Amino acid sequence: MFKIMLSLFLTGLIFGSGPCLASCGPFLISYIAGTKKNVPGSMITYLLFSFSRICAYLVLSLMIFFLSRFMIERLLGSLSKYLFISGGVIMAVMGVFLALGKKIELPFWRPLYKNMLEHDKKNIVILGLIIGLLPCAPLLAIFSYIGLISHLWSSNLLYTLSFGAGTFLSPLILLVILAGLIPRFLANIKASYSSIFNFICGLVIVFLGLNLIIRAL
Repeated sequence: MFKIMLSLFLTGLIFGSGPCLASCGPFLISYIAGTKKNVPGSMITYLLFSFSRICAYLVLSLMIFFLSRFMIERLLGSLSKYLFISGGVIMAVMGVFLALGKKIELPFWRPLYKNMLEHDKKNIVILGLIIGLLPCAPLLAIFSYIGLISHLWSSNLLYTLSFGAGTFLSPLILLVILAGLIPRFLANIKASYSSIFNFICGLVIVFLGLNLIIRAL
């Protein structure tokens, strides 16, 4: 069992340095840099996002173990449209608030700004779950492999956790830490430049959100 867990952990490291980095990196880096989170705050964001994504992996893996990959692909196929749209809307709205800032003089703006960016933990968790429930074909293949070699649901969970731990320890951690250092540099430049930087980060997130929505259409 230990050898299998180790091999799945190493596989997770490879995925975390490739597909997972490419899919999650642009959003997390832009979001952390734009919201001016410090290093501890950036790590909390990364932990919440990764934890919820791994929880989604566990759910998918167990579903494949008890049912089959074919049934899960059909189920995800029918739900993927709504998952893409939900994740895209959340991303796009967060990007709009980040780009425009909190100085808009509208009655609803300030409460929504606080909910989306200042009190953002639940939104980060929701996005992590949505991203985790929209795995690529190689990830489904890995979960199918785990289902085939697992004799018990408990071993299925352990194998999936080993893989998830590998995806967690990706180069994205370093990039998240670097993004958390950006506020120190922004503190020494003019407010106008800082606003432009936030606007650019917000536009990146809006683009990523719209891309998810377009994929559902």
